[in-house]
Amino acid sequence: MAEPSLRVRLRRWRRHWLRDPALAAINYPLLRLVRSLPTDRGSALGGAVGRINGRWRYPAIRERIKAGYLHLSGKEAAGAELDALADRLFANTGRTMLEFALLDRLWREGRVAVDAEPLLAARAAERPVVCVGLHLGNWEILGVALAGLGVRFASFYQPPRSRFEHRIAVKARLRYGAELLPPNVGATRAALRLLTERKGVLGIYGDEERAGYVNAPLFGRKPAPRANLVTAVRLAMASDAALIPCYVERLAGARFRATFMSPVELEPGRQGLDENIRRLDAAITAPILAHLDQWFSLMDYWRPERF
Repeated sequence: MAEPSLRVRLRRWRRHWLRDPALAAINYPLLRLVRSLPTDRGSALGGAVGRINGRWRYPAIRERIKAGYLHLSGKEAAGAELDALADRLFANTGRTMLEFALLDRLWREGRVAVDAEPLLAARAAERPVVCVGLHLGNWEILGVALAGLGVRFASFYQPPRSRFEHRIAVKARLRYGAELLPPNVGATRAALRLLTERKGVLGIYGDEERAGYVNAPLFGRKPAPRANLVTAVRLAMASDAALIPCYVERLAGARFRATFMSPVELEPGRQGLDENIRRLDAAITAPILAHLDQWFSLMDYWRPERF
């Protein structure tokens, strides 16, 4: 592998030693403040921060949101409508980021409605389950809902580039009861053992981003060989697990609905892999298109030139 250029190395040094610590000096006190506030006020503060960032800090991303919405929705929209959509997405993201301080109390405050009949039916039948989550609403609520339902689970996660953001996310997830699997070869083996030996529940996000590229939904593209979409199907086929897409919709403020969809029917054998990937992709595409103003990847990672 070629050595990174001097410019890239300087950018990485600046991020690691200057930018990330400076942002942490702001974010840590902000999260402590949010945790000291009533839930609605703490979440609303996140929404205000998100809208301010969207208006003044990230103009290029704002334009990408608008272009992405027009491309994916196939709708015509005026400038005011697109601005309102971008505001909603930035506000949702700001709320989600600061709600890391609140995750462990959302369930007991009755803020999470759950549609989980397919999941509970699979558990009653003692089948392992692969839950394929999406970055919709506050996606962390999927773990909160599983824990609230008394379902023990392990989940793959992708560490943020900032070591400080990583600590925040891990602390919040452990606080509500998640078992975390970093995305590497060893974790994949551990996940397969969880499904085959313990008949457990595994969480994996199907629309993950890597190096600025969102791997799913496919929107007509070929799946990347190591995409989570492919990994989820392979694990489900290898363990005879129920493959259940799931997502969160933000209803209003700090209130949510977590939906665990019907299992994707899987064709057996190696020849069924491509068809199973297509079926899973179709299942996760529908809720994303229905809630584009809550899809995180439309804001941070969607690139028109990739599609």
